[in-house]
Amino acid sequence: MGGQLFNPVSFNKEVQIDSGFSDLVEQIEKTDIRLPYTPVVVSGSIVIDNPSSSYSLEAMDDRSESNGIMLDPEKGCLTAHDDSMLIAAYDESIAFYSTLEGKLAYVSHALVFMHKNAYYPLNRLSLLFCTASKSIQNKVQGSILADRWDVDTTINVEIAKQKGKFIVDNSFKNSILLIDGPLLAGDGLAYFHSSVKDLIENNIIPVFIVKNSYSDLLIRSISSLSGQYNSDLHYTNEILEEGYRTRFYRYTDEVSKDKTKVFCYLKHKDHHSPIRVEFPTEVFLKKRESVESIMDLIYYLILVQGNYSNPQVRPIAIAEMYARETIKLINFKKDSIEMKLTPTMNEERGMF
Repeated sequence: MGGQLFNPVSFNKEVQIDSGFSDLVEQIEKTDIRLPYTPVVVSGSIVIDNPSSSYSLEAMDDRSESNGIMLDPEKGCLTAHDDSMLIAAYDESIAFYSTLEGKLAYVSHALVFMHKNAYYPLNRLSLLFCTASKSIQNKVQGSILADRWDVDTTINVEIAKQKGKFIVDNSFKNSILLIDGPLLAGDGLAYFHSSVKDLIENNIIPVFIVKNSYSDLLIRSISSLSGQYNSDLHYTNEILEEGYRTRFYRYTDEVSKDKTKVFCYLKHKDHHSPIRVEFPTEVFLKKRESVESIMDLIYYLILVQGNYSNPQVRPIAIAEMYARETIKLINFKKDSIEMKLTPTMNEERGMF
């Protein structure tokens, strides 16, 4: 894989396990710390955007914003069944175990490939243990020392590295890759950004889908909207009709010019929150016609999924299902007494 063409005959639907997985478990078992019984499982969390203090926002459509731009689900259906372009989707499920000595992350990465009305899944399970204690890190070989950031940030950066490598290593040429979550977010950005470049070089179009966000880029940047709306979602929900999208906007960090993206909002149904769709700026500028087709495709795949209270494009919903189910393959609850990790007070009480 990693840039080859998809061949359903030779594709192996499998669950991969990182080579150091069992070794890290054994190392943790040798310590005197105790794993909590109930982890914090994260999948599809709310995105809190953190834009640069100095950025520019540019409208990329000449059309008026007042009525929105209508999407065509019939065209989206044709794209979905065009065998010349593979459709893939990524999502992950993470079980976090917080202890006094550090934090354990059990991660299930999931990719699914949609080919001729069939889904081909690929999963990878990984285990990370991060601590700010040098003595604990020395005891637990294979663990990560949080010396540049705090433990939470460090472990999220490591997950971003894994995510990027898994996606690049296992993607196929001539594909549309739908990814749950934003393009520019978090401290893992620098590591994941290079992965996005690798995808583009292999004629893979990465598309980022954000379901929940507190972003206020539009209402802060457009003077006529100042003080009128609570968030971009509030604004776009008010102006868009069902089946319409906003104009595209290009966001550019004025300090780091490579931190750039093009995005729009899509309203799939009245009285339900819109979603945000993001593209790397390079893709948008070079493949504008494909981007327009992908917007019709996304709207079609949301309608196909049919869950209006929790809108999601169908392939991502399938990837999410595989991620959540695969993470159950290893039962840490059963092994928690043997591993003897010490939970923090809040996790012991089940407050998360």
